[in-house]
Amino acid sequence: MNDAIILIMIMGGVAVIGSAIGVMIRSKRHAKSRIDISALKEAIGHNNIESVYFQRSKIVVSVKNPRDADLDAIKATGAIGINVVGKKIKFYYERNNEAIVDALTRDEGSGSS
Repeated sequence: MNDAIILIMIMGGVAVIGSAIGVMIRSKRHAKSRIDISALKEAIGHNNIESVYFQRSKIVVSVKNPRDADLDAIKATGAIGINVVGKKIKFYYERNNEAIVDALTRDEGSGSS
């Protein structure tokens, strides 16, 4: 009987520690999820952007000249899966892609999401 109680206590302790580690990892990821919209616009080129929309979980930016966009700088903002197809630059982030599209389409030109 005492062995069963000890085993339950050990399992409970492991569950608590595992939960704490999970919370720490999620909060660390959330801290990194802030995207500097002004840096993203700078990387694409403020005057280079023709339109921005959300399609199938990707951000699609139609540009005047794709060569004017700095793909390394876009990647440095945390963008994943960057592809250039014609005059469209397609990429995504781990989260908040629709909010990022909204921020890119605003006329403000700065901020983070």
